[in-house]
Amino acid sequence: MQYTIFCVKDRPAYADRAADWFASKWQIPKEEYRRSIADMCNRDASLPRWYLAVDAGGEITGGCGLIQNDFVDRTDLFPYLCALFVEPDHRGHALGGALLAYARKDAAKQGFARLYLCTDHTAYYERYGWRYIAAGTYSDGHPARIYQADSIAEDPSGRPAAGFGAPEPMATFFTQRVERYDEHMRREVEGGAQGYRRMAESLPAGVKNLLDLGCGTGLELEEIFRRFPSLAVTGIDLTPAMLQRLRRKFPDRRLTLCQGDYFQVVFGTDVYDAAVAYQTLHHFTPAQKLSLYRRLYGALKPGGVYLECDYMADTTRQEQYFFNESARLRERYGLTSGQMFHYDTPCTPAHQIRLLRQAGFVRVAPLWRAGSTVLLRAVRPGKSVDSD
Repeated sequence: MQYTIFCVKDRPAYADRAADWFASKWQIPKEEYRRSIADMCNRDASLPRWYLAVDAGGEITGGCGLIQNDFVDRTDLFPYLCALFVEPDHRGHALGGALLAYARKDAAKQGFARLYLCTDHTAYYERYGWRYIAAGTYSDGHPARIYQADSIAEDPSGRPAAGFGAPEPMATFFTQRVERYDEHMRREVEGGAQGYRRMAESLPAGVKNLLDLGCGTGLELEEIFRRFPSLAVTGIDLTPAMLQRLRRKFPDRRLTLCQGDYFQVVFGTDVYDAAVAYQTLHHFTPAQKLSLYRRLYGALKPGGVYLECDYMADTTRQEQYFFNESARLRERYGLTSGQMFHYDTPCTPAHQIRLLRQAGFVRVAPLWRAGSTVLLRAVRPGKSVDSD
């Protein structure tokens, strides 16, 4: 039997039929699919993506989607493949596998090196190259099994491109996602906008200059500048596109921006009243963090405060899984320890606190938590800026 598979964006005449068809297969209101498909058709964006398979008569026989998040707490992973369904009368022809392959190829065209899904149908997806990577939790509290597959890039001849599927370099990952970054962080990362507010509220009242590690587009600075409009900020980030967006947001603020690796940039000694890091350090090893914390300790004035709001592991077992997988990826793709790539290796809050204390900080404690997002405070011993 012959089938044609396509993205609905390329055949918008199918948009309404696609929304009706997906709604009839899954317990999600039709309007949700219509809104998502319209969003895809009307915007030049990498997500969402919706795919259909049709027979020779143009009847829908199967479909699936590629979305930012599939109602699961692992919002740091994306995109998610969702809603795979093949009509019963058309099963047995490997149509499901063809839809999966089509989505993986299209994901590569959209700039994604890998994609994820949540499923209990383990053997089915493993047959097509998906592998279990982590446990998660659905929004209704039920456990989720998360699988991962590399996307499939093709060279101009249509053959898979050699070496594709390797971890994305850190700067490349964020450059490709800068257009959606703010929306993703505010709405889709657990803790989101509340974490930015909590961080700003937790800075000491007398702070006059601030170091921002991994400042990105300056989402945390939006809240911080509301409280401290005349604050002098030094921001460090690896990605030029992020810094350009930050500069456009705050043309009149006292900003000193540095494009570079904050593990290498010289901070100076006894310079800053406070320092912050928001959702940036969960990509690195404990040894890297300890080295950074020791340098950060020296850069803060006595009594200076460091605030870190980050994605953290729930258990030591989960933490160890991520570090083992990171080591496996580095070995598989021949990556040196100095090469930064985007893969999450969160520590538990207890491990983070231990590292900060080892670096010399005192009064290290969690201030707030929302799911896996945790806000920690650490203080360099000495006279507080609030007592000046």
